[in-house]
Amino acid sequence: MADTFIKMQISIPPIEGVEDIPVAAVEALAAKMGFSPDRVQDIAQALTEACVNAIIYSDSDADVEIVILACQNSLILEVRDKGPGFEPDAVPPPNFELISEMGVKNGGFGIHMIKALVDKLEIESSNKGTVVRMSTFLSKADN
Repeated sequence: MADTFIKMQISIPPIEGVEDIPVAAVEALAAKMGFSPDRVQDIAQALTEACVNAIIYSDSDADVEIVILACQNSLILEVRDKGPGFEPDAVPPPNFELISEMGVKNGGFGIHMIKALVDKLEIESSNKGTVVRMSTFLSKADN
């Protein structure tokens, strides 16, 4: 895949469990690109979390769109929904003590987990929907 550019688009209904389909495609692509097994799992976990968030927090019946861009040294994933949006900068970091005592009760943990799993996270959100863009870069350690 040295000089190949691949773009895939997958639409899924906003139903929990269907996110497994794009995740399986991304796992196969990331492995074929040369990402290490640990990095493939990180990418899959980040995509799963972004898809589940789009499904759970969107009050729209519109499909969730997943755009996958694979270049020579990077894999960029976008998850797009038509929900009400939110203010990404207003999401506080998770309180791990409270989570261990009470479990995850309110949102916000997923964004911080995604940020830890990928190299770059960008979120664009408005009252017309949210785009979560996750970039992971191939390193020499992956090959």
